[in-house]
Amino acid sequence: MTRITDVFRLNFIFWKFLGIWGKSAPSKYNMAYTALYLSASLFVYDIFLTLNLIHTPRKLETLLRETMFYFNHLVAMTKILMMFIMRKKILVIFDLLDCEEFKPSDEDSQEIMKRKNEFYYIYWRIVAVTSNLSCFMQVVGPLIKMLIWKSELGLPVCKYYFMSDEFRNKYFVIWYIYQSFGIYNQMVNNLNLDTFNCGMLWMAVGQLQILKTKFVNFKLNDIENSLDLKTRDDMQTERLRKYLTHYEIILKYCATVQDILNITIFVQLGMSSIVICVGLCGFVAMPSNTETAIFMSSYLITMTMQIFVPSWMGTQISFECGELMSAAYCCEWIPRSKLFKRSLILFVERAKTPVRITGLKIFTLSLDTFTSIMKTTYSFFTLIRQLQVDEVN
Repeated sequence: MTRITDVFRLNFIFWKFLGIWGKSAPSKYNMAYTALYLSASLFVYDIFLTLNLIHTPRKLETLLRETMFYFNHLVAMTKILMMFIMRKKILVIFDLLDCEEFKPSDEDSQEIMKRKNEFYYIYWRIVAVTSNLSCFMQVVGPLIKMLIWKSELGLPVCKYYFMSDEFRNKYFVIWYIYQSFGIYNQMVNNLNLDTFNCGMLWMAVGQLQILKTKFVNFKLNDIENSLDLKTRDDMQTERLRKYLTHYEIILKYCATVQDILNITIFVQLGMSSIVICVGLCGFVAMPSNTETAIFMSSYLITMTMQIFVPSWMGTQISFECGELMSAAYCCEWIPRSKLFKRSLILFVERAKTPVRITGLKIFTLSLDTFTSIMKTTYSFFTLIRQLQVDEVN
């Protein structure tokens, strides 16, 4: 792999197809394609979902079923808007990833980046499989059931309550195709934006591990030890300067990632309790059959992964920052000059403040936050189930 950003090549392909990424100076045809595609797949689709929610009968089970994808769609819109608003910062991220300091310079660094890239590809495939399976069972599953068992076919996303029954039934095929297109487009957007966000975090973990390995191996070899003291000291001081420059660029990279994900993380984690809670209630309330069970299982797995993986990576970033302090003292610092020791002390003091990715500085992207979200989700789920029982009684 010639560039680190090549790990995102699958994301680039889908982004261009989805109309959310292109050249720095796009042609009028590309701009027209982006405007038409996003209007049909995003804005009109969102208007229809909102109108449907407004006209949905105020019954708990009906509302749960009709809002299954609504809140997730709002989160997806936030991510898409991020791609346009934060385009310049995303380009800065790409430049930093491909800078000279981030390139693996030894076997240990190359092995670390190789593992990171392999993990990213595996993660992308897992999310792709679960997302496509969920979408397939929601869209194609009912069609197969209708053709084989002659069961009644409904719209895959929502019932469009704002339309009259006559108008909805007259153009049923059109609405079915449009909703299928909309939900698949939303799935592909979520797949490639969520994995990209996690990929940015994962590359930060990789660079911190590379820097930690450099400090652990920050020793002179036998040939260098045969040189005079001043030469050895100058050699190690220069290496330390390069490591500190690498660390400075990592901090700049993490600060840029924070700027990009600031609002997105807040919206995604903030609404995740509602999204998963509605999914759990739908899993319990929907009719018990094979395609529904497969759809809801894969849907809930995907929704949980959307918040667990970035939360785990946020924890990894903070952990690796703490590991740098211990790694710094693994070097041969005792016989070094005062300049070397002062620089090392300043580095350790800075490393005491770990990098934390936050959502609008309200909550931190960490496993503790994920645990709190899941506890809140279960509390909401228990409350809604009790309301359903009271309604039946």
